[in-house]
Amino acid sequence: MLKKPNFKGNWLVYIAIALVVVMGAVYVVEPVALAQAPSGIVAYKITGNANLSNPGSENFWNKIPYYNASLVPNLSQQLLPLLANVPTSGETPYVMVKAAWNGTDIIILLQWPDRYGPSLVGADSVSGPGHWPVVYNPNGPLNVTFLNELTSAFHRSYFMINSSYAVIKGSPRPMEYVLAYVAPKYGVYFYGYYVNVSEGHYYPDRAAIMWYMGSEQSPSDCMNIGGPHPGYTIPGPLGQLVKSYLGTNVEQYTGGSLSSGAANIWEWISGATYQNGSDFNYFTNSTWDLSQGISTQAAEQFSSSPHGFFVNLMTNQTGLYDIGDGGIWYPNATGPEPGYFSGYTGAKYSNGMWTVEFVRPLAATMPDTINITPGQTYNIALATWIGKAGETSWDKSISANFIPLTVSTSGPPSPPPIPYAVIAVAAIGIIVSAVAVGLVFYSAGRRE
Repeated sequence: MLKKPNFKGNWLVYIAIALVVVMGAVYVVEPVALAQAPSGIVAYKITGNANLSNPGSENFWNKIPYYNASLVPNLSQQLLPLLANVPTSGETPYVMVKAAWNGTDIIILLQWPDRYGPSLVGADSVSGPGHWPVVYNPNGPLNVTFLNELTSAFHRSYFMINSSYAVIKGSPRPMEYVLAYVAPKYGVYFYGYYVNVSEGHYYPDRAAIMWYMGSEQSPSDCMNIGGPHPGYTIPGPLGQLVKSYLGTNVEQYTGGSLSSGAANIWEWISGATYQNGSDFNYFTNSTWDLSQGISTQAAEQFSSSPHGFFVNLMTNQTGLYDIGDGGIWYPNATGPEPGYFSGYTGAKYSNGMWTVEFVRPLAATMPDTINITPGQTYNIALATWIGKAGETSWDKSISANFIPLTVSTSGPPSPPPIPYAVIAVAAIGIIVSAVAVGLVFYSAGRRE
């Protein structure tokens, strides 16, 4: 009769057992091919509706994989012919995307990290407090002479933080071209937007989806710098400084964000369009409701719903335009339209992540908006803004290139069945492991 093996101190036996178990596991796992990520985003056909009170919780999302889209700083030499990168631009390294459609609506789920925490500001201007750009000189004191010419030309004031940093009080939109392409030559660099969290001076978190609507096969999402208007001539002494450096005082790179065609942008703004934002009811509290043709009753009904909405914008080579209102933030493209309340969103912030869900009918609800057809592929671009980091307006994280989004006529893919050959090899691996373990026990017992 064999004695009961005593493994105390017999570390070689433990190692042998561990090795054979690992070998068996390798036989089981190694032949199974990993699922391949699609080349773009796929919107699968599903049964069900979005739960905008708890976005991302719907059961159909469990069957749809995330597409991980890398984001890059918008204000960087990687994307634009800038003289220097902007330190605060590009706070979001990636955004994860899922998409589905249920026969009537398309549903898009975005999730991205925000280590600063949620920003729910939403003053009547919707975009938050004044967009005050910070300028600095990383190489020494600011060139105050040039700063005076800059602010004077665009009717702005400023205050100094120290000898190397200053804050310009007022939107930089008219002076973006000069800040990006000329000012660094004269020792004035754009640093980012002024933030003072304790005083409430920061900006809303935002996310946007751009849908290309042009016919060009490979459009350029060139993210042009803004300005007063394309071809604007910079006047006065500032114009002379610009001309002495560039050879012209006519702005060359202003306009819209595309090399050709047009695009519809869906923009979610945390303070104004988020159902828990501080200014979500701004529709009903603003005087322009009736004057702009937007029904106060419709606004009240919408604001009381358990979801938010997204702002419809249109961009092309000439600029950025509002759709469906009288031109609240940008010049008006279409005038008031009854479909203004047709784009819904749900949002939540948890564990350092924003989760935002966009829902809209497949059919275009207003002029200059995308019409979505099952079986077709669309080019989209993505962008996020981290408000408490100072990102707003032109300072953001974006996808460097368009991403294909295919509206599939099929449902989500089922997990592939395990091939019989894999099952056979796995069974052999388990048998080999069991025999090896038995031999180890037998050998240990003999030694006793």
